[in-house]
Amino acid sequence: MKRLIDMPHGGWLLSFASLSGVGIFVFAVVVLMGPYADAIGDRRNELMCLQVAFTPERAAAVVHSFDLVAQRAIAALLVPGDMVFAFFYGLLLAGLVGLLARRLDGIWRQVGSIAMWFPLVASGFDVIEDLFLQSIVLQLINVPDATVSPVLTVFAGLAATIKYLALCVLTPAYSIGGIVRGIRTDRSISAWIVYALLLLVVINICIPAFQQLPKCL
Repeated sequence: MKRLIDMPHGGWLLSFASLSGVGIFVFAVVVLMGPYADAIGDRRNELMCLQVAFTPERAAAVVHSFDLVAQRAIAALLVPGDMVFAFFYGLLLAGLVGLLARRLDGIWRQVGSIAMWFPLVASGFDVIEDLFLQSIVLQLINVPDATVSPVLTVFAGLAATIKYLALCVLTPAYSIGGIVRGIRTDRSISAWIVYALLLLVVINICIPAFQQLPKCL
């Protein structure tokens, strides 16, 4: 990633990565998730509690709080919908963080070559989490009074924890710090566009998890 940041045309490649993320967002939301969104309604945030349930009892309580139609919609939303959606924020943020790092120097530039991986790491663990969660939901749909394997809930919870650490702690920390640093050294119009877009994405994707996660603990 350090080589990509330093490449003369690296900015174009990083911009393409971000635009690809936007394209994936449209495909995931409209094509893959759209047909099932109405069945969940405005309760999608509650699924975060399923992600960090960690125990079979808590996972079953979340799933059973939805009716059967919604449970089937949740399973369809997880795979492939949310799996594809995960690469939306991964590519979008990786590209924007890389564009930010290109405008910095010294240690900030070096750390940026690593920080670019944080959103992609979050995407990878999001995919793993979705696979475990779908197994839990499908098991409870087929046998409502089944005892879900603790292995599924624990590994789903661990994957979610790593995802949120990378997405909601490490990525915003570097992004906000890098923006503050960048404003001191680069105030060009193109730089301000990168700062504004990255801050907007962080505020709308990374920060909201802090509002919902405490309700699940």
